[in-house]
Amino acid sequence: MASNIREILDKADEYLGRHEVESPRLDAEVLLADLLNTERIKLYVNYDYPLTSEQKSAYRKRLQKRAQGQPLSYITGKKEFMSLDFIIEPGVLIPRPETEELVEEILGFCRSRDWQSPRIVDLGTGSGAILVSLAHYLPESRGVGIDISPEAADVARRNVAKYELQDRLAVLEGSWAEPLLPGKADEVDLVVSNPPYIAEEDMEDLPRRVQEEPDRALAAGSDGLRSYRELIPQAAELLREGGLLALEIGYDQGEEILSLLSSHGCWQDVELKQDGGGRDRIIFARFNSEEREDREEERGE
Repeated sequence: MASNIREILDKADEYLGRHEVESPRLDAEVLLADLLNTERIKLYVNYDYPLTSEQKSAYRKRLQKRAQGQPLSYITGKKEFMSLDFIIEPGVLIPRPETEELVEEILGFCRSRDWQSPRIVDLGTGSGAILVSLAHYLPESRGVGIDISPEAADVARRNVAKYELQDRLAVLEGSWAEPLLPGKADEVDLVVSNPPYIAEEDMEDLPRRVQEEPDRALAAGSDGLRSYRELIPQAAELLREGGLLALEIGYDQGEEILSLLSSHGCWQDVELKQDGGGRDRIIFARFNSEEREDREEERGE
């Protein structure tokens, strides 16, 4: 019977491979390193380290969950994002590397314009990864995260508390910006969102591990644009003149969301940005009330 780290990892690799896990060796190592509260590299340094029967039993249960399709982050209860460790639980979307690029773009924008203390609203905050990361790297900022899911709001609050940001961040339950509406003029500098953007007909084609995540954090109507139709006009009610709307989007939704923004007539300096793979992924737009007023005058409203 396998007893040391080398033998156990070999068996785990084989087991996960049989169950068609995408990266069986890597996942086996991540699960064992987390269980032993060590780094993956140290598993190789301590290949001959024997595991106790309790450790082997606990590891076996983790492997069974992974073989059944449960994502790693739900098993370990955490996910690294922007070099921070976030609490993650079933019922909450797992932060993605693409969303790190959204945060990096926002940080670059704020720093280039000397926005040292922006007021931030994160719509559909989920685990709070975006909100907490922005507050961590912009230490004079303040913000609010909103999510319709009580489970997500609870996890977000725990992540806020983990990084001791309760004096600068709050988490509310509700649909998009509704808990803050009607907004006050000049109240918000930045509205950010990584909303659901998967078309319902595409949900069944997602990888098995993604299908384990909450549908309401992924699916967005027949064309994947429902979330944007709801949140974009609400963002306009919150932002100050010149405030920034920053959105993560699906790789094939750029032109449609640009058209959606244009139809509202209150956005300027709209930018479509690509991710590291060269795919459309981020949209920036600045709020301009005069633009909307000009359009309304043209229409005779």
